[in-house]
Amino acid sequence: MYKKIIFGIVFFTFTLVCISCNQTQTLHKQRAIEGVLDLRNWDESANNVISLDGDWEFYWNQLLEPSQFKKGIKPFTFIEVPRAWNKQGNFRYSFSAYGYATYRLRIIHDTKYVGQIKTIIMPYVHTAYTLWINGKVVSQNGKVGTSKSTMVPFQLPIITQFVIDSTVTEVVLHISNFHQRTGGILRSIKYGNYDIINKQYELDLFMTLFVTAALIVILLYHIGLFILNKEYSTNLYFALFCAVIAFRLLLTDEKIFVKMVSFLPWDLYLRMEYLTIVFGIISFAHFMNGLYPGNVNKVILRTIDVYFGFFVLFVLFVPISIVSNSLLFIQIGLFLSAFYLLFVLIKSISVESLNSIIHIGGCVIMFFTLVNDILYTQQLINSIYLFEIGLLIFVFTQSLVALEESLKLQNRLITINSELQVARRIQTTILPEVVPTTPLIHVEACYIPMDEIGGDFYHFYELDEHRLGIIIADVTGHGIPASLFASTVNIAFSLQQNNADNPALVLSNMNNILYGKTGGQPITALYMYIDALQKVVKFSRAGHPHPLIWKSSNKKVVEIEIPGKILGVFENIKNDIVTYPIHSNDRIILYTDGITEIRNSKNEIFGIERVMSCIENNHHKSTRELIDSIIDTAIQWAGNKNKITDDITIVIVEIK
Repeated sequence: MYKKIIFGIVFFTFTLVCISCNQTQTLHKQRAIEGVLDLRNWDESANNVISLDGDWEFYWNQLLEPSQFKKGIKPFTFIEVPRAWNKQGNFRYSFSAYGYATYRLRIIHDTKYVGQIKTIIMPYVHTAYTLWINGKVVSQNGKVGTSKSTMVPFQLPIITQFVIDSTVTEVVLHISNFHQRTGGILRSIKYGNYDIINKQYELDLFMTLFVTAALIVILLYHIGLFILNKEYSTNLYFALFCAVIAFRLLLTDEKIFVKMVSFLPWDLYLRMEYLTIVFGIISFAHFMNGLYPGNVNKVILRTIDVYFGFFVLFVLFVPISIVSNSLLFIQIGLFLSAFYLLFVLIKSISVESLNSIIHIGGCVIMFFTLVNDILYTQQLINSIYLFEIGLLIFVFTQSLVALEESLKLQNRLITINSELQVARRIQTTILPEVVPTTPLIHVEACYIPMDEIGGDFYHFYELDEHRLGIIIADVTGHGIPASLFASTVNIAFSLQQNNADNPALVLSNMNNILYGKTGGQPITALYMYIDALQKVVKFSRAGHPHPLIWKSSNKKVVEIEIPGKILGVFENIKNDIVTYPIHSNDRIILYTDGITEIRNSKNEIFGIERVMSCIENNHHKSTRELIDSIIDTAIQWAGNKNKITDDITIVIVEIK
C-alpha cells in the first residue's frame, strides 16, 4: 500500500510539472503574431496579467532606435519570445549567443483605453538592455554595446509604467550579450494594471522570503543540534545545505541580494549563483551519507566531491563567459547526483511508516522541480521555475518529520526519566540506608553522583560493636551503565560476609563472580577490616585510590600504599593484605577519584596532596564537617560545580 502511495506522489508531481510546462500557453490567450499583439478584443481594464509572448520583430546585430522605424524598415526576421535568440527551434537563421539585436513589438488597443496608465514588469535579460515605449526610454539594465568592451552587463527585474497615448503602443528593446551562454529575452514580459502586476510581484517576493526564512530557521535549528553534538556532523551538512539554498534564493528570481548590495561587479553575482549549485549538492550528498551511513557508495561520494570541487575552482578563476558555457556540465552532474541520492533515499528508508512516506515524498517533489528548472533553464521545455515551490514542500515535509520525531523524542525522554527514577530508587536500595555507629567506631559517608545515578558504591559489614568491614568501589564511567555494574558489585560483596576478616579473600572472591560479567568495564575497589579493640586495620586493594589515615598523635595524614589489580578484568587476581596500627581519635579516609580528578580553568587536577592538606587544616572539625570542607574546597578551587566530571564518594571512619 505504501509503495502505491509513493507512486501516487511521484505521479502527482510529474503531472504538476507537465501542467506547468503549458501554463504560459493556457493562462494567456493572446499571442503576438509577426510583431503585433492585438488586444482590441481584450478587457484591459480588468485585473488580468498579459504575457507579451509570441513572435517579435528581430533585427540581428542592429541597434535601431524608435525614430528609425518611421522610415519603413522591414524586419530582419521574427523571433519567439521568451526564448534565447540562439535557442530558436526550426529557424532558418543560426544566431550566436554573443551579439546584439533590436526587438520590436506593437500592441494594438481599443480606443477606450487610450490615456490609461499601464505597467510592465521587465525581467532580467542576458545581459544588458534598454527599453523604449512609445519612443521614450522607460528602463534599462547595464549598458548595451556592440562589443564586449563597450557593454556593461547587469541583471535585475524592474517594474515600469507608461501611458497609452494612442491605439498603438510601440515596444522597442536593445539587447546585447557577450558574457552568457544564451542571449535575449528568456522570461515573459508581463503587462497589465499596476495593482495586479504589483500584487503578483509582491507574492513572488513573499514566496522567496518565506522559503528563505524557513530555510534559515531550519539552518539555525541544525546548527544548534550540531553544537550540542559535534560528533554528529550530519546536522552541520544539512545546515550548510540550507544556508547555500537560502542564499541562492536571494541571488536568483527577484534578486533581493543584488538589490541590497548593488555595487559589486556583475560577474561576481553570477559566480556566487553558480557556486551555490556546487556547494549545495556537495553538502546535500554528505548530509545523505551521514543520514544513511553505509548506503551511499564512498567512491560515488568522492566523485561528487572531486567533480564539483573542480567546478568550485573553475567558477572562481575562469572568465565568466567560459563559466557560463560550462553550466550544462554542472547541471548534468547535478541531475545524476540528485537521481543517485534519491535512489539511495528510497532504498534506505523503510516505507512501513508515515514519516518515511512524508520524507520520501518531499524529496521526490524537490527532485522533480529541480529537473523542471534544469530543463527550463536549457529551454528544452516551456515551463516556469518551480524549485522554490519544491523547496517549500521539502521544508514543510521535513518539518512534519522533525515534529513527529520531536514528539517521539519527548515521549522517549519522559520514559527515560521514569526509568531513571526507578534506577535511582534501585540504587538507593544497594547503598546502606544508615551508616553503622558503635561505641568504638564512628562512620560518616557522602555520595554525590554526577548524573541522576552513578557508578560509585560503598557498603559495610557490621560484625559487632568493635569490628567493622567497609568496601568502597568505583565502576568506570557514570550514569545508568555504571549503576547497573554497581548493582552487580553489591551482589558480589553481599556474598562475602563469612570472609569479612580477610580483605584479600573478599576481593578475590568478588573478582571470580564479576569476571566476564562487566562487559570489559574495569572496577576499582578497596576493602578495609577494622578491629577497634585490637587497634588494628587491614586493607586489601583492587586498583582503587590508596586510603588515607590522619594520625591524632602528630596531626598528619599518611597515604597507605597497597598493591592490587582491578576487578572484573583478570580471571584470577592475588591481593596483598596490609595491616596498619590505629589509635584513639585516628581517622581513616576512603574516597573515589572523582574528588582528586576535579580540574580547574588551567586544566590542573585537584590531586591527592590538596585532599591531604585540607584534612590536616580541618582536623578540628567533626567527620561530617570535614567531608563538607573537602568537597567545598575542591569546588572552590575548580571554580564551580560544573567542573565535577565524575561521581564523588567519601567515607571517613573515626576511632573513638
